[in-house]
Amino acid sequence: MTNQLGYASRADTNRNPSPSIWGNCPIDAINSGHTDGFGKRWNFMDGPIVGSAVSEDFTYGNGVKVYTSTGGAIAAGDEIGGTVALSSDGDDEGAAMQQQNFPFQISNSHGDLWFEARIKTSTIADTKHSIFLGLCETVTLSATVPIAAAGTLTDNNFVGFHRLEADGDYFNTVYKANGITEVLVKQDAALLVADTYIKLGFYHDASAKKLTFYDDGNALADTKSIPSAAGTDFPNDVRLGWVLAVLNATATTPGSTEIDWIQVYQKGV
Repeated sequence: MTNQLGYASRADTNRNPSPSIWGNCPIDAINSGHTDGFGKRWNFMDGPIVGSAVSEDFTYGNGVKVYTSTGGAIAAGDEIGGTVALSSDGDDEGAAMQQQNFPFQISNSHGDLWFEARIKTSTIADTKHSIFLGLCETVTLSATVPIAAAGTLTDNNFVGFHRLEADGDYFNTVYKANGITEVLVKQDAALLVADTYIKLGFYHDASAKKLTFYDDGNALADTKSIPSAAGTDFPNDVRLGWVLAVLNATATTPGSTEIDWIQVYQKGV
């Protein structure tokens, strides 16, 4: 059994995964073992809920690691069904959640990959806090990893959405290979509204060798052609897992980022 194919681009602001991303993903067949593949949906109705100064060594369960700086927190959000909010009350302090294992790989020699998450930020003011949401290689989370003190991203392998601390009302779509300059796919790709959920996702079509980003179910025009050779600016030869990180950019009232769910699936070769 496979999911019904959705439109390639369709505005979709409800709470559920966007049909334009997931319409051709055989989730039921993968989950039942009838199609080669793997993945799951992380619904944060059970947390994690942790206080400040929690080391990345703290594993919450459900395959999730967490980190908070002194003054950081991962707290229960006020949303039916359960959410968690990441925040920190001091400049250059932060909080992050990371998938404990790294099973995914965006490569033309592997299967299609689907990614989407539903998040919101309490503020769209500039110089409040940076956000990164996407897939990243295995890293040791800290106050400056995967987001550096300047609000830029660290020298690691990643693909996803980055809100710069100086541009609070937009997400950029970005990717980077370790040791190679970060690539901006589209600046101001997704507009944020304060305290309003947005669904951010991407789909890698392995046969077409193309990565497409989505904002509330709308396919963004700027795409990435995935190279077949390793060692390029795209991390196609590295195992990846999801990560959500925030970094405070001010000493007071930086706001928070709240997440409802993350869903990632990949077909087998």
